[in-house]
Amino acid sequence: MSLTTRRRAIYTGLAGHFPEDEIMPLLSLWEAKYSDKPPFALNEFLAEVVQRSGRKLERARLYRELVGALTGPATELLPDPAPRLQAWRRGEGQAAEEVSGPDALARQTFDTLSQTLFSLLDPELVPRLRRFAAGNLTGMQVDTELRLRLRGWLEQGGSLGLTALTLEHLRVLLNLLYIGLCEFLGPVLADQVLTRAVQKVDLMHLPLSPQKLL
Repeated sequence: MSLTTRRRAIYTGLAGHFPEDEIMPLLSLWEAKYSDKPPFALNEFLAEVVQRSGRKLERARLYRELVGALTGPATELLPDPAPRLQAWRRGEGQAAEEVSGPDALARQTFDTLSQTLFSLLDPELVPRLRRFAAGNLTGMQVDTELRLRLRGWLEQGGSLGLTALTLEHLRVLLNLLYIGLCEFLGPVLADQVLTRAVQKVDLMHLPLSPQKLL
């Protein structure tokens, strides 16, 4: 099931319990922390929904409706709320729900670490390293849509900005870059470059240490 269909399902399940202005931050939370997790993580998401909403909810009923939306026919789902979600993020919602939690912190650290790592390399090597990682994404347990977006980031550069990536995904991705370094530089020099990048990021005192990605 694509990210778009899953987002429609979560939106459909929440729509009967929350007004639109309350759904957007909850949907943003789901996309940031839970969209790429296995189905049993739905209970964890619901626990956060209850905690954040501060209202008494029929949790069992909401759970059944979400599961029904996720497993039922796509023709019964509400239209994709992505445009409204993006508008909410640009407006008063900003990115508040996506800058907390271990996965969001891991994305911030990975983004900084990868850019630092690339800055330590010969500029001619960076696109080769990116293409190497892009060509070896098949081992990552992500859906096709996310893999294509990730390949686009690797091939085109820029900031990562993929909210569906978890800490474990980023560890796999960093390992791919490390394997590429070993291919191009040899293991000894690859270790030295990665160590230097980690040390430089360490000095920035980010909320999540770069060692957590190793």
